[in-house]
Amino acid sequence: MVAIPFALNATVHLPIGSAGVHEWLPSSRPEKRAYDRFQQQFGSDQTLLVSWDGATIDDPRIPALASKLQDSVVDDGFVSSMVTTPEVLATLEGEPLRLRPEQARERLQGTLLGADGTCALFLIASPTGVDHHAELIRRVRRAADETESLGSDSLRMVGSLYESYAIDVASAKSLSQLVIPSSIAAVVMACLLLRSWRYALIAFLLATAGQLVSVSLVYYGGFQFSAVLIVLPTLIFMLTLSGAIHLVNYQRDSRQPTKQGAGWEAVRHGFWPCILSSGTTMLGMGSLLVSELSPVREFGGLSAVALGIATVMLLVYFPYLLGVARPSHPSQDTPQDTPQDTPQDTSQDTGRPSLFLFLAIRYLRWQSQNAAWISTVGMLLLCLSLEGVTQLNASTKFCDLFPPSDPVSQDMDWFEDHLGPIASVEIVLRFDANSSANSLEQARLVSIVQREVDELSEVGATLSAATFLPQIGEARGVRGAAQRGVYKQRIEGAFSELQERGFLHDSPTATSWRLATKVSALTSMSYREATDRLEAAVHKCLDQEKSDAVVTVTGLAPVMHETQVALLSDLGYSFLSAFALITPVMMWIVRSVKGGLLVMVPNVLPVTMAFGAMGWLGYSLDIAGILTASIALGIAVDDTLHFICWYRKEKEAGYSAADAVQRTFVACAQAMIQTTVIACCAMLPFLFADFNPTRQFAFLMISILSLALVGDLCLLPALLQTRFGHWVAPNRKPDSLSPAVEA
Repeated sequence: MVAIPFALNATVHLPIGSAGVHEWLPSSRPEKRAYDRFQQQFGSDQTLLVSWDGATIDDPRIPALASKLQDSVVDDGFVSSMVTTPEVLATLEGEPLRLRPEQARERLQGTLLGADGTCALFLIASPTGVDHHAELIRRVRRAADETESLGSDSLRMVGSLYESYAIDVASAKSLSQLVIPSSIAAVVMACLLLRSWRYALIAFLLATAGQLVSVSLVYYGGFQFSAVLIVLPTLIFMLTLSGAIHLVNYQRDSRQPTKQGAGWEAVRHGFWPCILSSGTTMLGMGSLLVSELSPVREFGGLSAVALGIATVMLLVYFPYLLGVARPSHPSQDTPQDTPQDTPQDTSQDTGRPSLFLFLAIRYLRWQSQNAAWISTVGMLLLCLSLEGVTQLNASTKFCDLFPPSDPVSQDMDWFEDHLGPIASVEIVLRFDANSSANSLEQARLVSIVQREVDELSEVGATLSAATFLPQIGEARGVRGAAQRGVYKQRIEGAFSELQERGFLHDSPTATSWRLATKVSALTSMSYREATDRLEAAVHKCLDQEKSDAVVTVTGLAPVMHETQVALLSDLGYSFLSAFALITPVMMWIVRSVKGGLLVMVPNVLPVTMAFGAMGWLGYSLDIAGILTASIALGIAVDDTLHFICWYRKEKEAGYSAADAVQRTFVACAQAMIQTTVIACCAMLPFLFADFNPTRQFAFLMISILSLALVGDLCLLPALLQTRFGHWVAPNRKPDSLSPAVEA
C-alpha cells in the first residue's frame, strides 16, 4: 500500500524518449569510434531539414521563417548552424566565387536544391538541441504558425532529429492509446474463460500491480520509455495475469473448505511451478543482457527485475485477495470431496458431462496412436525452420519503422522526390602533417573524388569543401603556375570558413577533408552495399592519383548498417544464451540430461518456426525480433513446466505414459489454453500500433505463443509417449494408486 502513491506518480510522469540508432552501438565498436571521431572533428551531424510545397527560391516565407527561427532556436542555443537554400546560392554567386546562377544551382542540386526548384532550411542541432529535440521541433512548428501564409500543418521535415522525435511520438501514442485497451482485452477474456468476474478481478489487480512495478522501475531507475520499452508494461501484465490464472486453476482443484484456505493451498501446490516458470522467463529476459545494443540490454534487465518482483507479489497477495473477494464459506466453484478417476476440470461446476473432457479423450486417443508420426513431423519442421532462420535479414532503416501511409513516411517520400536522397554517408580524406600534398593538391584530390563518387548510381548528390571553392584550373606553364599560386592562397584563406561549415578540420598533426554523400533511404539496397561501393571508388581515385591520403567512410548510414549486423548476431547470442540457461533448469526438473533436451524441443520449435517463416518469406527483422526470440522461449517454457510437473506426479503414482499424459492433459490443458488466449488478447491491440517494431513484436509474440501452445498440447504429449518418454519420467511402482493428483 505504501508503494502505490509512488507507482502512480511514475505512471503520471511517464518519461518518453529514445536514443538515436547511432547511439545504440557501444563505444568500443570500431564503427562507433570512427563516427564519434568524425563528430569531434566536423561537429554534429544531427540535422533537421524543413520544407513545404511551393518552397522555391523566391518564396518570401523562407527568409521569414528563418528570421523567426533565428530568435527561437539559434539564439536560444538549440541549433548551432542554420542555412537556407537562397542564402547558400547567394554565397556561391557572390564574392569571391562569382558563379553563374546555373552553376551555383548545379552545385547544390540534390542536397539543398531540388531538380524542380524546391528549397529548404537546413538546421544542425547543438548538444542542447539533440537532448531536447522535442522542444526544438515544437519551436519550429510554432515559428511556422507565426509565419504569414505558412502554418505548421504545411511543414515537411526529415533528418535524424526528426526521426528521434517521430519515434518518441509513436512511443507516447502507443502508451496512451494501446496499453489500456490491451489490459481491458485481457481482463474481458479472463472473465469469459474463467466464468467468474471475481477470479478475473483478482487476476487483473495482481497483473496491474506487476504493470505498475515495471513503470516504476523505468521512472525511478532514470530510464525513458523508448520505442523498445513501451511493450514492457503490457508484457509484465500479461505474464503476471498468466501466473494468476494458473493459481486460480490450482485453487479450483483444491479441497479446502474456504476460499482463503484454498488460496494458500493453491500457492502451496503452485509455488514451485510458478517460481520455475517465472525463473525461466527471467532467464530468457536476462539473456538479452549479452546484447551490444543498449536498448536491448535495458529491456532485458528491467523486464527480468519487474517480473521477479511481480511474481513475489503474486504468490504473497493471491490468497489474501481471494479471501477478500469472497469471505470464508464453502466454495461453490469447487466440488467437495468427490473422488474421481481423472483430475477435476472447471466444466464440472455445472454438473453436466464435460464437453472438454469428451473431446480431450478422443483427441488423446488419436494422438497416442500417432505419437511417432507427430514426433517425426515435429523434428522435420524444426530442421526446416532452422534453415529458414539462416535466411533472415535485419533492418534499422528509418523508412522501415513506419507504414507507408504514415505522415512520417510520406514526408520522406516527398523529400526524396522533390529535393534528393536524405541518408548520409560521410567520406573523410585525412592528410598527415608530413604529407607530400599541399593544400591546393589536397583540394584538387577532394574535387576529383567528388566527381568520381557523383558518377555512382547509388549516390544522389554530394557536398564538400570543393562546393565552396573555385574550380581549380588545369593550365600549364608559367600561367598555370601563377594560377595555382592564386588558387592556393584563396583555398588557405577559406580554411576558417570551411571549418565553420563543417567540411574541413585542420590541426597541427593532420588536415581532414569531408565529403558528404547522399544515398536513398527508401531503396532495398543495404547501406553496406552503398558504403562498399563508395569506398571502392575512393580507393580507385587515390591509387590513380598516387595519393597518401587515408580514407575513412563513416556517417549515420554505415553505423546503422553495423547496428543491423549487431541485431542479427545478438539474436543468435541471446537465444543461445537463453537456451543454455533454461535447458539446465529443465534437466534438473526431469532429473535427466536427455530428458531436459527432449522437453526443450516443443519450446524451441515455435521460435524457430516463427523466425524461419520470416526468413523464407523475406521479411526483415527489426529490434523487436531480438526481444521476442529469447523472451518467447522463456514464456513458452512456462506451460511446459506446469505440464511436466503434473506428468511426473502421475508417473510417480504408477500410471503408464499414455494414462499419465491423458490425466495431465485434462488437468492442465484448460489453464494452458486460457493463459495463451489471454496473453494473445493482451498483445492484440499492439498490432494496430503506428510503429512497425511494436507491431512486429506483437505479431511475433502472438505467433510464437500460439505455436508454443500447439507444441505443448500436441508435440510434447506425443514425445512423452514415444520410446524416449522415459527420459522425462521413468516408470515407478507405487504403494497404492491415488486418484488425487497434485502439482
